[in-house]
Amino acid sequence: MAPKFSIIIPAYNEEKTVARAIRETAAVFDPLKEEYEIIVVDDGSADRTAEEAEKLVSEHPSLALVAHETNRGKGEAVRTGVNAAAGEYAVFIDADLATHPSEIMAFLPRLGANKILIGSRTAAGAVISRTQPAYRVWGGRFINLLVRKIVGLPFRDTQCGFKMFDLAAGKKIFAEMPDSRWLFDIDLLARAVLSGCEIVELPVRWTDGATSRLKLFDVVKELPRLWRIRRLVKQAKKDQTE
Repeated sequence: MAPKFSIIIPAYNEEKTVARAIRETAAVFDPLKEEYEIIVVDDGSADRTAEEAEKLVSEHPSLALVAHETNRGKGEAVRTGVNAAAGEYAVFIDADLATHPSEIMAFLPRLGANKILIGSRTAAGAVISRTQPAYRVWGGRFINLLVRKIVGLPFRDTQCGFKMFDLAAGKKIFAEMPDSRWLFDIDLLARAVLSGCEIVELPVRWTDGATSRLKLFDVVKELPRLWRIRRLVKQAKKDQTE
């Protein structure tokens, strides 16, 4: 029987966190009495991420491991998971469980065809259990401002690593996306809007992940991509009016 839910966990050097992520995700989905699969995508880790995940395959038959030979970035890891997924709906979450999989319970009533539900740390009702360092907070706000001003997306938090979507729609969108690393979320949402998907921003409980490796410099290097996404959006809107 095909699973209803596909949970994608991109993981890069997460040997200390991946087992907890798998177990706690399974603990959330087991009581739902729906078929599900957990797909861990090892993104070319230099540690024992893959080995730690493989240890749990016998414990969790729903678990599958996919591995990149080299590090290709979070966007590519999520794309690999989406391509491997077989569910009706997919969700990707961070391996450090910055947003716990139990947050999915508030998302389930909002699921539907051509819908993308995105976790938000700034929406009314969101709770930040442990904040990021100040430079990351301000950096995130700056990026979100650029997203609204340059790309024209109205969302307040595009970068939260907790998004759930109709898998059929998601596969089409990811197939059109070029290589992307840290800013793939923005490309995903821009293309989703253009394809007619409904996007709903929902508050989540979030805690800064101790293993997070995202550096502001990594994001700055990709900022020119915002202008390419802007051109994509403008051209698509122009084509729609002709």
